[in-house]
Amino acid sequence: MYNHRKSDEPALMARLVERTRAFRKDASIEDEASLRAFRARWEDPPAVKLLGELASCPFLGLLDGLDPAGRVGCLVHPLQNNGVDGRDCGVYDRFICEDYLCAAHAVLKREEVALVIAAVPDSYLYGLVITNPRLIRTFFELAATERGAYPTARELEREEAIEAARDFFELVRDWPYRDVDGIFGAVVPGEGLETTRRAHPAGDGEAVPVDTLLLGLGTRALSVDELSDARARVSEAVSAFAAALG
Repeated sequence: MYNHRKSDEPALMARLVERTRAFRKDASIEDEASLRAFRARWEDPPAVKLLGELASCPFLGLLDGLDPAGRVGCLVHPLQNNGVDGRDCGVYDRFICEDYLCAAHAVLKREEVALVIAAVPDSYLYGLVITNPRLIRTFFELAATERGAYPTARELEREEAIEAARDFFELVRDWPYRDVDGIFGAVVPGEGLETTRRAHPAGDGEAVPVDTLLLGLGTRALSVDELSDARARVSEAVSAFAAALG
């Protein structure tokens, strides 16, 4: 979804609207030839991707009509098509799709995922947040350090905690210090499938614990004043979340 050189929210959602409209018009889940023709027409070439060799399935689209605020998912999944499965026509077949789970399933607890679902209002931001589990876990850990205890499942269900988490996650959407290739957070896309770790925004300066959040937000190299402001923003978000947990 985000593996594109134009991955800002307006551009990305506009692509999904256009692609979904074309799928509804030109493809049929009952017609394999139409699905393969749609894939050939809509699969992104390497030149427009951040990771050129990472396959991006063209059957990703909007599930709630053409509403960009609605759910994003697989247009050829059997749950969307009365049991008919068109995933073998995609870049990943049905078996890969069934077996693959994103890193959040291994890193985050069930109640932590539930908090993200409750706190994030739309599919664009949800995808950015849930695919960055290290950012989420660091946010929780810093709040735990500040309050002296890791949040319990019941504490994560508090409306005040959900609202405070929402304020932090919104930074992922519009982080003013994000680098041009910061959509993947601490990972820098390179040639093909090559990735590297993002350089520390403080350069050779002294690091502090909240800097892990800055890296997770895809932060570019910062001046002294910018670094101070960036640290203050994320520190305030952590403190607000810690206080909201009770």
